[in-house]
Amino acid sequence: MVKTWTYLLFEEFFEQGDVEKHEGLPISFLCDRENTQVHVNQPGFLNFIVIPLFKQIVEIMPNCREFLNKAVENVENWKKYEETD
Repeated sequence: MVKTWTYLLFEEFFEQGDVEKHEGLPISFLCDRENTQVHVNQPGFLNFIVIPLFKQIVEIMPNCREFLNKAVENVENWKKYEETD
């Protein structure tokens, strides 16, 4: 299983969804552990949230370019990943 900081973020999302479900509330987007496929949603999350944020950070702190490059690399890794659990 691929374990990255973003995978851990999905676990946080799932915990939020568990609370929402327990409280009888609608489950927020990406927070339903029963219906969210991390390996399918991960590239989009990286492309639309993480990478734009890191691009802005690199504008201010060029030494952080490695984080941006790793995020771009992770998109390709997630596209190749197949859920096995």
